[in-house]
Amino acid sequence: MKTYSYPTHEKEDIKQFIEARLDAGTFGLLIQGDEDTIEDVKDLMFDQDDITGNGSGSYTFSTRKAEENLVGNWDLLEEAMSEFDLHVNPIQKGPEWCDSLIRCYLLDWCFSEALKEITKQEIKN
Repeated sequence: MKTYSYPTHEKEDIKQFIEARLDAGTFGLLIQGDEDTIEDVKDLMFDQDDITGNGSGSYTFSTRKAEENLVGNWDLLEEAMSEFDLHVNPIQKGPEWCDSLIRCYLLDWCFSEALKEITKQEIKN
């Protein structure tokens, strides 16, 4: 089984979100690097089920799929729990919670990387 790449998939989700849901003005400010806009968009994404799953507690809406995503990614779960200083039992919380936690943990980095890729693409066009 191939290890699921959280960063790859989350960056794609972010790019799709930006393309589908942001108006031209917000997109322009984002590309220009407006810090307030960047923070507002990241805050909005944090609760989106199609990016982090944090809104409902599940990105996959499937325990089995979340379990598959976690295979080979226990280090990311450990990093996320440490970063957010969580003292809970992830086994009791379940795979969908763990999957969503990793996505929340990676959001800032994935957002920055997705924005770099979008900006490069805009410059080429």
